[in-house]
Amino acid sequence: MYIYFFETLLYLSFAFTGGYLLLQFIPDRSKPAIKYPLDLFQYAILGIPLFSFISIIRTTVILRDFAENMSFVQILLIVLKDYNYGNAWIWNLIICTVMYMITVLVGFQQKWTKWLLAIAWVCSIVAHGWASHPTGFSAVWGLLSQALHVAAVSIWLGTLILAAWFTRGELNWKAFTRWFTPLSIVSMMVIIAAGLVMMSLIVEGYIDSWGINYGEALLLKHLVFLPLLLLGFMNGFLSKLTNNGTDKRRLLWWLRLETFVALAVLIITAFMGVQEPPHEDEFELPSPSPLFKWLHGNVQSLDLQWSWGFAQLAMIALGLIALAVLIPLYKKDKRGLFVIMAIIGILLPFLGILLSVK
Repeated sequence: MYIYFFETLLYLSFAFTGGYLLLQFIPDRSKPAIKYPLDLFQYAILGIPLFSFISIIRTTVILRDFAENMSFVQILLIVLKDYNYGNAWIWNLIICTVMYMITVLVGFQQKWTKWLLAIAWVCSIVAHGWASHPTGFSAVWGLLSQALHVAAVSIWLGTLILAAWFTRGELNWKAFTRWFTPLSIVSMMVIIAAGLVMMSLIVEGYIDSWGINYGEALLLKHLVFLPLLLLGFMNGFLSKLTNNGTDKRRLLWWLRLETFVALAVLIITAFMGVQEPPHEDEFELPSPSPLFKWLHGNVQSLDLQWSWGFAQLAMIALGLIALAVLIPLYKKDKRGLFVIMAIIGILLPFLGILLSVK
């Protein structure tokens, strides 16, 4: 369970550093009056190699079961030297150490600092992508899709986190959304496109994958993404409801809710990162997940087919209705009911779809 926590913190570290650096390039008149926490930015830089090292430790512990005559340190050195994610971690340690030293010794007082830090951050994203699942299946497309996916999420979410939680003055909402809304749209397009590429590499059968942990988490992630898109759309295009951002208290509440929904996506992504992908395995067939066994009983095969019934269709339909009422609830500022309907709009279709395959 601990590994999911540290993986989530790793993605948050990428997001916070990405958003922080992006906002250094934006003039003050075009962004909220944010109190930039430099110390938190530095902690996030150090968090990238620190939190990613937990996966190295986990791999070392697993491999030790197969090499009992070797010490933990010997196996750890083998992982760092001979495995892609070990090499990638070393590069990230070097990159992030350089970034940290720049912020300590120079800070953002020199104009060249933000450019150097931004280039180093991109290199860190590439190093992380090098160690990912998709890169194991395709060196070029896997690395490209993973790096673009993480970069797009980080830039969008990091900026949103800083605007939602660290604004200490005017939001400058009209000027802010003038560039942030197009950025969000482009980021979502990149996230979706890169996600489809990664799915084509990792998931050989999307429906068949719903019988194992990875596929179920992927389905849940896609469903959570729907209210996240709706929230982003409403916060960006329905700003007249908050008097173009002058109703600061109301707007910040909805922006912070958007960050919580995004956090849920990150937690699911972290869970997927430590699961066995549903790719063809030459050694053993994947086993059904505990959730799938609970829903369907004793499952003999994961060659899944659609098996529709009234109950399943009703669950999906009710979930879609719950999602449809989110916009009027947003307009009426019904916050508690919005959260309840969003949860229903995620969970009912999720269970309905899983019950519709056998």
